[in-house]
Amino acid sequence: MEEYLKAQSKTNEIIIGNTFSSDELDRFSKSDFRWADNRKKSFRQRAVKKGEIYQFEFGKNFIPEMSYEHRGLVIGVKQKLLYVLPIFSHDPAKQTDVYHPVDHPKSQSDMFLLKSSEFSFISHDSLLKLNDIRTVSINRILYQQSGRIDPSSDTYKEIETLVLRKYFPSFLFDYEQNNKTIELQNSQISSMTEEKDILKTENDKLKEEIDSLKKQLNAKQD
Repeated sequence: MEEYLKAQSKTNEIIIGNTFSSDELDRFSKSDFRWADNRKKSFRQRAVKKGEIYQFEFGKNFIPEMSYEHRGLVIGVKQKLLYVLPIFSHDPAKQTDVYHPVDHPKSQSDMFLLKSSEFSFISHDSLLKLNDIRTVSINRILYQQSGRIDPSSDTYKEIETLVLRKYFPSFLFDYEQNNKTIELQNSQISSMTEEKDILKTENDKLKEEIDSLKKQLNAKQD
């Protein structure tokens, strides 16, 4: 307890010395309160699925990690751990380089633009942080947003592909090469099957002609 009080005193000195804004102090205190209130609670019994949007408490972290309360897209579920891509508001003046499949398809940005006109769960344009996957407890969920990105949709599949390209480029390259090889082999098999069917048809015709000639020959001999 004594060590904790010393650490807390040091923390207070840092907070005062850095003159935090009232907004950050509010988020700071809410984060601490939520952690203290929920850290020993049993896991929530709720079914969380890929593509769903939740409001999360990400806690206090170092820059440029996402901190405090933000939305997040669930891209993986492993028991009570969730794999989440943070979502935050888009400021065009600050984030000038963003990726969008239609508006900015050539951008290599780590920020995926979610336009409010395309997604019901946001009231203004936002950014999906592709290079900051967070592994969080299910207890970090504050509440569920009304919208979701369907995992079977082209948008969701592209998001997953972009994440793989940023985190596991070698794996994705091998995976795509293997898919190309499989497609080529399937095409070759299909072509060989067609040739086989053609040969079988021709062979059947030849058999019929031979049988017909045999019958004609037998008829003459009789």
